[in-house]
Amino acid sequence: MALDPVVIKGTRDGITIIIERYGDFERVKNFIYEKLESGKDFFAGGTARVKVKNGFLSDEEYMKLEQLLKNYNMSLKKQPYPRSYIFPEQYRSPILLLKRTIRSGQKISYKGTVVILGDVNPGSEVVACGDILVMGVLRGMAHAGADGDISAIVAAFRLQPTQLRIAGVISRPPEEKQEVPRFPEVARLKDKTIVIEPYYQLNFNSIKRKQEGIK
Repeated sequence: MALDPVVIKGTRDGITIIIERYGDFERVKNFIYEKLESGKDFFAGGTARVKVKNGFLSDEEYMKLEQLLKNYNMSLKKQPYPRSYIFPEQYRSPILLLKRTIRSGQKISYKGTVVILGDVNPGSEVVACGDILVMGVLRGMAHAGADGDISAIVAAFRLQPTQLRIAGVISRPPEEKQEVPRFPEVARLKDKTIVIEPYYQLNFNSIKRKQEGIK
């Protein structure tokens, strides 16, 4: 028997909407609508809090949910940042794609590779058992190969992290001001040390090693 995607609990200050398994937002929204419609007299005029398990809501989805509650004369009290998103192994696939910027104070944790179509701001954390690929500026903390995978990499269009970790090796940026990189860069382990190379150089070296028969 499938579990309900949403659980609504009454509290002293109003109601708490718990999204147990975040998947299709329209299904979640329709389920909340049916619950509110069946108890409109009970819920009217109240305040709602939202908690999300095994996923997150985008700003646009929060706005849609807020509008739905307004139709029942209810207000939505947003959860303040930071929020921590810890995705279970079965959440989607070996690759987690996030089409958003990771804000200060937020933490992303996933048992696979994480691809972020946005920036990773200072004060945020991204932890992945696989690789971390950022299609923007990486200024937060990134930990790839968190379960011990020494072949994991961290790549970004602009690699300016506060801290880098690959498997059990930690690297911090030098204290002196560094020139902003002009090319996408990749961090990887080499002789138990984290090295940072331009992406095109790493790609060239990989091709060269394959041609020479070196793994």
